[in-house]
Amino acid sequence: MKKIAFCYLIYDIINQEELWNNFFKNINKDKYNIYIHYKTNKELKYFNKYKLNNCINTNYTDQTIIHAYNILFKTAYELDNDNYKFIIISQSCIPLKSFDYIYDHLTKDNKGYFNECPVIQCYPNCNNLLNYIDKQYISKSHNWFILNRELILYLAYIEHDIIDILYNDIYAPAEYFYYTFIKKNNMENHICITNNLSIDATTFTYWKGMDYVFDDITLNGLKNYSNINLIELEYLLNSKSLFGRKFEYNCKINNSNENFELFISNIIN
Repeated sequence: MKKIAFCYLIYDIINQEELWNNFFKNINKDKYNIYIHYKTNKELKYFNKYKLNNCINTNYTDQTIIHAYNILFKTAYELDNDNYKFIIISQSCIPLKSFDYIYDHLTKDNKGYFNECPVIQCYPNCNNLLNYIDKQYISKSHNWFILNRELILYLAYIEHDIIDILYNDIYAPAEYFYYTFIKKNNMENHICITNNLSIDATTFTYWKGMDYVFDDITLNGLKNYSNINLIELEYLLNSKSLFGRKFEYNCKINNSNENFELFISNIIN
């Protein structure tokens, strides 16, 4: 049976761990695996048993994030041949759909999913990379992507030294590495692309300037959700996005007695 590998990259906790526990509750274990790479080993309430034992120290701004992703990917790839899709999940992510919806959506094809950033964002940050890879291939995407087994086999096993040489002067190089190598090696037929300013991304993230009905004119850059309006939350739950990102540990629903985690659990389960 095809399985979904949920690959969590966390600092220390899963912000909405109760929600994730409800998400997996009563689901056939033959349909998924969970792998967790942590930076600080803090006890998790439900998911501690899924932690890897070969975690490394990471810094978002450098290539250690690529190495941590690849540890997750290689572990998932090697431990279970049935792992069919590999999803990167951050500690601030939440599911916006039920497990069954996500499973059916991701197993209906053999595609990876990337949320593409504008080309104009790439080149000022890539002086060293331009010495090795032609400008036409250098591309940037959000870090919260999905791979298939073919992409894992090629991308996750590139040697550390090569990654360090190519990406040693790039800020947040994981945003470049996977998508650039896919394009350089003509593997775009393996992926579906969405735009980073669209609500239709597989993992929703609220960036200033995106085409979003709840645009906040006071927002500067990226929004972290410590609270959310019920209307906006229902809008996200009904969107095409499978997951949402940047939801803080104590996120609340404005002007409501509803518990954030339980409200979503009741909607998606």
